[in-house]
Amino acid sequence: MIRSIHTAWTRFAFAGAAPEPVEDITLRRYLFGMIFQGVWWSGYLLFPFVLAKSLNASAGMVTVAVTMDTAGMLLALSWGYLLAGAGRRRVLFWGGIAGRGVLLLTPLALTAQGFVVMLGVVYAFAALVYPAQNSIFQDNFHSSRRGRFFGHGALVQHVTAALTSLVLGSFLDRDPLHYRWIYPIIGVIGFGYPLILATLPRPSGSADDGPSLFSLPIPSRAALAPGRLIASIVDPVRDALATIHADKPFRWFEGNFMLYGMAFMMMNPVVPLFFTDELMLSYEQISGARVLIASAGVALLGPLMGRGMDRFHPVRLCALSFGLLSLYPLILAVGGPWLGLSPPMTAYLGFAMYAVAMSGINITWNVGSIAFAPEREGGHYQSVHVAMVGLRGVVGPLTGYTVLRLFGYREVFLIATVFSLLAALSSAMLWRWLSSRRDPITEEIP
Repeated sequence: MIRSIHTAWTRFAFAGAAPEPVEDITLRRYLFGMIFQGVWWSGYLLFPFVLAKSLNASAGMVTVAVTMDTAGMLLALSWGYLLAGAGRRRVLFWGGIAGRGVLLLTPLALTAQGFVVMLGVVYAFAALVYPAQNSIFQDNFHSSRRGRFFGHGALVQHVTAALTSLVLGSFLDRDPLHYRWIYPIIGVIGFGYPLILATLPRPSGSADDGPSLFSLPIPSRAALAPGRLIASIVDPVRDALATIHADKPFRWFEGNFMLYGMAFMMMNPVVPLFFTDELMLSYEQISGARVLIASAGVALLGPLMGRGMDRFHPVRLCALSFGLLSLYPLILAVGGPWLGLSPPMTAYLGFAMYAVAMSGINITWNVGSIAFAPEREGGHYQSVHVAMVGLRGVVGPLTGYTVLRLFGYREVFLIATVFSLLAALSSAMLWRWLSSRRDPITEEIP
C-alpha cells in the first residue's frame, strides 16, 4: 500500500523520474505549507475591504494602507541580505512570528488608524518569504520542474484560499466586526508557512538534515548589531543597482513588470472603494469575486501555466498574461454602462478575467526571475524583483487615487488597461530580442 502511494506520488510530481531525496522532501513540505499560506492569503486580500467596509475608512486611509503593502516590498533587498547572512531559518522563524503573529493584536485595533498601524507591521515582513522561497526553488529543484512545482503549490494555496473565503465572507456579512477574532486565527495559521520553509533541508546534505519543526532557533546577536542592520539596508541597494545595470535582459524584464505593476497598483486602492461605494456589494459578493473566483482560477490554471513557463520561457508567458490582464480593468470600466451587467456580475466577470491572467503572472512573478539568475543567485535576483514592486508600489496607488479624485473610477480602469497592453507588447519585443541572440536566456528541457 505504502509502495503504491509512493509510486503514484512519483508519477504525479516527477513524471515517473526518480527524484533526489532533497527534492522530494522539499516538495512534500512545500505543498503542505501552501495550505497554511492559502488561509493566510484569503485574509490578506481582504485587508483593504475590511478597512473600507468594517471600519468605514476614508479613500485616503485605504490608499495609505495599500501603498504601505506594496512599498513594503522594498524591504525584500534587506530580507534577502539577512537571509544570506543571519541564516534562513532564524530570519524566517522570527520574521514569521513578528509579521503574522502581530494579528493577535487585532481585537485592540478598533479604529481605522489602529488597524493601519497593525498592517504596517504585517507589510514590513510580507516580502520576507519571496527571496527565501526563490533560493529554495533554485537550490532544491531541478530547473525543468520549477514552474510545474510552483503551479502545484498555487493549486493547493488557492483552493485553500477559495474555500476559506466562503467562510470569511459569511462571517463578515453576519457582523462586520467579526474581523476582530477572525484575524488572530488567520495570523496563527499563517505562521505555519514561514515555519515550514524554515525547516527545509539544504541541497548539500541529506533529506533528513532539515531542523525539527518544533526546535527553537536562537536569534543571532551579530545579525542584530547596528553595523549589520545598516549594511542590510545599504549593501543590498548597491548590489541591486549593479545587477540591474549589468544585466540588460533582466532590466528589460523588470521594465515590463513595471508597466504591468502600474496597472495593477493603480487599481489596488480604487477597487475596494468601487465595490463598496459604487457597486454596493456585500462581503459575501466581495469575497466571492476577489478571493473565491480569483483563487479558483489561479488554482485550476496554475499547474498548466507552470508547465508552460518551463517549456516556453517566462517572457513569453508574460506577454500572454499581461495581454489577458487588460480585460480585467476593461470589464470593470464598461461592464455596467455598455454591457448591461448587474453590479455582482461586473465584479464576477472582471475577476474571472483577472484569474485567468494572474494564473500566469503568479508563476512568472514568483519564480520567473530565476531564468535570468546565475547559479546560486536566485534569491538575490528575486530580492531585486520584489524590491521593484516597492518602487512602483509607492507611485501606483497614489496615481490611482489622484486619477479617481480628478476624474472617476472608469478613467482609472481605462488607464490601467493601456498599461497592461503596453506591458504585453514590450514582453513580446523582449522575447523577439532574446530569440535573435546566439545565446538566448532559455533553459534546456531534458
